[in-house]
Amino acid sequence: MSSDMNTLVDSIPDRQPATVTLTDAGSKRIQVSGVFKESTAPSFFLLFPAGTLPDKIDPDKPCAVASQDGQGKSVTFAAKIVDMPNSRVIELIANKSIRPEDLREYFRVNIKAPVEVFYDPPNDGDEEPMELGGETVDISQTGVLTILTDECRINKPVIIELNLPNPAELVICSGRVVRSKRLRHNRWLTSFHFDNISSSARDIIAKNCFAEQRRQLRENIQTAG
Repeated sequence: MSSDMNTLVDSIPDRQPATVTLTDAGSKRIQVSGVFKESTAPSFFLLFPAGTLPDKIDPDKPCAVASQDGQGKSVTFAAKIVDMPNSRVIELIANKSIRPEDLREYFRVNIKAPVEVFYDPPNDGDEEPMELGGETVDISQTGVLTILTDECRINKPVIIELNLPNPAELVICSGRVVRSKRLRHNRWLTSFHFDNISSSARDIIAKNCFAEQRRQLRENIQTAG
């Protein structure tokens, strides 16, 4: 086993909130929030509030795990299920890193926040500038799903401004439309992939995602209690 995986797992503090993407018996991916429990790296445990794990998990399908290290930086990797001793605990072993382009497939968090999308065309062209407003539906470090007031017809990079709540920060990056769908009342469900985003902006997004996951985890614990 790679020493890099050992170092990665060892960097996560005990009781740190973590998210895992599991696959159920129907091949549906399910994202569940819990807490990290130390073991001997690259092995580790994830602990969950009662009633949050799906009834039937496919133990042979790889899992994706996201957490934070002791300095608050995001940590993501793929892992294999070793054991499920009860309905609240899963033992796993980390086996490889996850490519940045695959992060959104595994880790997206429902966060509602104001979003604005801009396009400022070159002066030597005949294109019109564009400015759209709306709200985010879910977000990850590599992209965002939004509901906008109109269709984003630009197939070039656009500027995306995210006014995130926790921590309250303005993230500015560029991205491209991946897909869009018209909704009722002339609103547009629009997905963007970030193609130019700073590491500090990714960290702000990750902190917001983990803050929301911690909130959901507290709610699950209170509901279970």
